[in-house]
Amino acid sequence: MGALARAALVLATLAQAPAFAADDSSGDTPPRISQPERSPASPDEASAGGAGPSQGPDQNGDACVDENIKADLFAKRKMRTTRERLFQQTNRHELTVQGGYYVSDLFDGTYTYGAAYAYHMTEDLAVEAQGNYTRLTSSGGPELERTFELLQGKPRRQLSFDADLIWVPAHAKMRLGGSITHLDLYLALGGGVVDSALSSDLAGNGGFGMKFFLGHAFAIRVDVRDHVFREQLLADKELVNDLTATLGFSVYLPMGE
Repeated sequence: MGALARAALVLATLAQAPAFAADDSSGDTPPRISQPERSPASPDEASAGGAGPSQGPDQNGDACVDENIKADLFAKRKMRTTRERLFQQTNRHELTVQGGYYVSDLFDGTYTYGAAYAYHMTEDLAVEAQGNYTRLTSSGGPELERTFELLQGKPRRQLSFDADLIWVPAHAKMRLGGSITHLDLYLALGGGVVDSALSSDLAGNGGFGMKFFLGHAFAIRVDVRDHVFREQLLADKELVNDLTATLGFSVYLPMGE
């Protein structure tokens, strides 16, 4: 029986050898741990860089932005051309007193002063009527003896009346000292009449100017105008170009816009 027992033990060992070999072949390799499968990321999570639920309910990150702050930021980003002007002129009346220097083609330079009224149909268009007074003088030599005869040796008054169309192509602002000043650049074109000892004829005029606004009812304006008309010199009529450069102060009505 001892021999039979040993034979059975050998047979049993031989029968289990393949299983042990299989176990030994994987002994150096650590057992594989199965990983749970992940569901594919949604398009929103992929576009957010995988942040996914950590971003909160608003995927665009606007959940913490106050609506009033957002509206204020959008308003500040508006284009300058869409902003309302601080000084409104539409449907207002402008009264101006002005004075300056008169440059004559045939006589000496002298002073001039007058007044103007303008009605502003829009921010860019206005109609204006103005009248100015000046005195014609001459201090020339013998070559202007005929002029002396016409002026009779003393200054002669000259009145001019004009009706103009005013067009404002540019609204601007500039810094003067520590404050911002708003201003207009404008062009003027029109016609009228000149009344003097040498002329009682129609006249055309054109020019440009700048207007600096003060508060909501006042302005300072600078005008340069060229007046074209005819003057009678004895039997001849001369076409002249007389220039005026004036400084004026304007009041807008109604004063409260």
